[in-house]
This record gives sequence, C-alpha cells and structure tokens, in this order.
Amino acid sequence: MRRREALKAMGRIDWHKNAAFVWLVAVRLVFFLGVYGIQAFAQYYLRDVLGAPDFVRLTGDLLAAIVLGILIFSFIAGFLSDRLGSRPLHIAAAALAAVGSLLLLLARTPGAVLIFGGVLGAGVGVFLTANWALLNQLAPPEEAGKFMGLTNIATAGGGAVARLFGPAIDGLNLLRPGANLGYSFLFVSAAVFALVSALMLRQVAAPQKGR
Repeated sequence: MRRREALKAMGRIDWHKNAAFVWLVAVRLVFFLGVYGIQAFAQYYLRDVLGAPDFVRLTGDLLAAIVLGILIFSFIAGFLSDRLGSRPLHIAAAALAAVGSLLLLLARTPGAVLIFGGVLGAGVGVFLTANWALLNQLAPPEEAGKFMGLTNIATAGGGAVARLFGPAIDGLNLLRPGANLGYSFLFVSAAVFALVSALMLRQVAAPQKGR
C-alpha cells in the first residue's frame, strides 16, 4: 500500500497551479519539433537538392556546425540571461532558429550549409539556456526534481514526433517531382515551429518572486 501511495504521489501534479510550467514544456516541445526534423532528414536534402557527392559526410559536418553553434551560444546566452532575463532570449532564439532554417533551405554550397547550420545552432543554444533557466524558476521548489523530469517529455517527444514528417516529405516530393516541395515543407515548418514557440510564451506567466 505504501508503495502504491508513493507511486500515486509521484504522478500527482496540480496542472492548474503549475500551468505556466506546463506551457513552457509545450514551448520546448514545439521548438524542438522543427530542429529534430532537420536533424532527421537533412541528409536527404543534401543528397537530392545539393547533389553532394559525399552527403553523409556533409551531414555530419552540418550537425557538427549546429553543435558548435549550440556550445558557443549556450555560454553567451547564460551570460545574457542574468542581465536581460529569459523571455527576451526565448524570442531571440526563435528568430535565430527560424532564420537559420530558412537559410538552410536556400543553401546551395557546402560552405553555405555549414554557415547556416551554425546560425540554427546559435538559436538552439540560446533557447536551451533560456528555456532551462525559466523552467528552473517556475518549477515548484518542493517538487523540482519531478517537474524538471517532465522536460524530457518535450525533448524526447519532439524527436519522436519529428520522425513522422517523413511520409509528408515524401508525399510532397512526389506531388511535383523536381520541385522538392517536401524539403521546402521541412525547413519552412521548422521556422514556423520556432516562431510559434515564441508566441506560446505569452501563455507563460512570470515566475513568482521568491521561487
């Protein structure tokens, strides 16, 4: 009985009282939908549109450029977050990620792919820092561990749902062969998801003082 009660307590969450936190987790999920979509399907874009001879290697270089952008701008965002607050950085992150996604759609050389991937990575890095900082402020101190664990739903869920873009990409590419409508959908939707995540931030109430 005690074990059962402990499990019930573990899963018990006051959704209304913690609506701001839940909304912020949703913001994280929506933002990462587009990012994970690019991560999953960029190699096919590099093969089919850019015609890269070694598209697998170029994909690895692209992911490395994104990671480099994340590493550099995560640190910068941490410095700025203490001075500007997390909300402005959320908006800046969404703008950077949207611009990076659209620029990748326009890239036609390996060098451009890496540069624009760095822009996307910068947006992701700023977002990770700003989102994590605000999540920590909104999590109830007495249940911080449980609530921070919920963020994994957004992180892992975004990756899982993004995989479902595959049939849509294939279907759109087949709709008008050669027009690459599926890849346009991939990068434009990533930009849209990033901007929508910024709009959703309006539903996140400011943290109460003392948290």
